[in-house]
Amino acid sequence: MSNFQILNNVDHKDLRIVEAAGREFGDAIHSCPAYTFEFRDLQVDFPLLLQATDQDGLIPVAVMGFESGENLFLKESEWTALSRPAFMRKGPFLIGQHQSQEGEEVRLLSVDMAHPRVSQGTEGEAVFQPLGGRTQYLEQQADLLEQIHEGAGHTQRFTQCLSDLGLVESITLDISLQDGSKNQLLGFSAINEDALRALSADSLEQLSQQGFLMPLFMMLASLSNMGRLIQFKQQTRDATQ
Repeated sequence: MSNFQILNNVDHKDLRIVEAAGREFGDAIHSCPAYTFEFRDLQVDFPLLLQATDQDGLIPVAVMGFESGENLFLKESEWTALSRPAFMRKGPFLIGQHQSQEGEEVRLLSVDMAHPRVSQGTEGEAVFQPLGGRTQYLEQQADLLEQIHEGAGHTQRFTQCLSDLGLVESITLDISLQDGSKNQLLGFSAINEDALRALSADSLEQLSQQGFLMPLFMMLASLSNMGRLIQFKQQTRDATQ
């Protein structure tokens, strides 16, 4: 269970964050949220699809495996992809909304003390300097969280526009491996290329003006990674036999 606390240099003066890759640090996930600002980097490694959620509606996701708990880019303690989604890079940090004494909503940096990357020992990156100042590591994480906070709005508008233009279709991928075993990728959607080709000039202009064309085409280009993902799955299966 999460245990978010407002970050401060008194209660968290000895806090360190482990940056190493590993199942024990929560990296064994088969997909995670993705933001439009990072699509150009993520499309090099991961298929970028869409997934419906109860809280945020339709969101883009980077796919890393075919079943729960499977990350085909995680080899023991090594991260093999060229890129790493911002959702994973942010670790235990979050920008939360809090109410000030004057009743105003303020944004403060919070940390999940129950996150597996949190360390109170000597392992990991220090969050605060000995005299209480922020370390360079914390400054970098704060910048990333600001980027995520701003990018979340653009990403939400992007997916809403895709839906409004009828560009989203549900997909089911059936994967057959050499040993005859079968896997299915369920619960995801992708961009309907036929619907995209049929868009009017006005609709394409709408996408362009809002900065949605680039992430749209990055999503389409990312689908070529599905073959590599299947290959990784086959290699993982072969290694365990």
